[in-house]
Amino acid sequence: MNEASSPTALDFNIHSIKLGVSYLLIGTDSYLSDVVTDKLKAKLKQTADVDIFIIYGDSIKSSDLAEQLDTFSIFSSAKLVIIRNAEKLGTKELAILGDYFDSPSDIQTVVIVTDKIDIRFTAWKKIKAGCDNILCEPPRYGGAIRSWLDKDLKERGKTMTPRAIEEFVNRIELDYYSAANELTKLDLLVGKNKSITEIDVLKSLGTTRIGTLIDFYRALGKRQTKQALEAMDKMIMADWEPLQVFFQFQKFYHSIWRIILLRKAHRSDNEILTKYIMDIYATQRKEFMEFARQYSLSSIERIFSILMETDAQYKLSVADPQVLLSACLIKIMDT
Repeated sequence: MNEASSPTALDFNIHSIKLGVSYLLIGTDSYLSDVVTDKLKAKLKQTADVDIFIIYGDSIKSSDLAEQLDTFSIFSSAKLVIIRNAEKLGTKELAILGDYFDSPSDIQTVVIVTDKIDIRFTAWKKIKAGCDNILCEPPRYGGAIRSWLDKDLKERGKTMTPRAIEEFVNRIELDYYSAANELTKLDLLVGKNKSITEIDVLKSLGTTRIGTLIDFYRALGKRQTKQALEAMDKMIMADWEPLQVFFQFQKFYHSIWRIILLRKAHRSDNEILTKYIMDIYATQRKEFMEFARQYSLSSIERIFSILMETDAQYKLSVADPQVLLSACLIKIMDT
């Protein structure tokens, strides 16, 4: 099975789990790999008296790995071996693991968790061919979080209103672990209620780092000075460094500038949405298109001058950084 056709962890079906089948979990998202390994543990425990062993590729020695793969307890009928950090296995250890798949045991499941594989090595080729491959990559865009959310809500027996989904996806970090934590808090907040509303999301996420960032962007986009100052204060209170906030100024206006230039180059709004602003979360692109209508090319040029001036002041001045940021924001809103 090639990597491109491998199912993702979100598609992993617990009903397909079978003792004797081994799994290669490829990717850097530890939350997803933990979800898959937890499902494997739970399912195999239901079907057999399974001994579970967890070993680490950066510390296991070849002799110990060989023994772990070949030794069975007389007190159990099955075995689950989880090898974490497998990308750090030494040459000898990797060869031993590869050789295991020449004649794997039908009462043992091996789960190999690795950030990456290198199929230039014969051992990795054997491992890849001998396992069900599952991709555990972090979300690349908001739509991936939405797919995860649909599945997780179903497992929890909950639903979300469309507006609640949009606010949740907009306000959480692009990270499954963070999203899962926030959804758990939401679940606790609504208690026995089966439906999560937009108000519930705002109550739970209104002061998160990403939530305040979205509010900041929206205030800038709508040229709302008071709301922008309030959002900026919340960001500082949520442990944003002033330099991080200043970077968000630059990031926001660079996106607006790009949209304005694309429109002047006669690119349609649909082209811009689908081809040219892929670095903006999918759920926010239409909003950014509207934000850009509030600015002209000449106003953006003046704003970049204000940002350059503030950057110089930030580097040279002994003034309070938050005061400098507030002054910068007010000047920008007045352009």
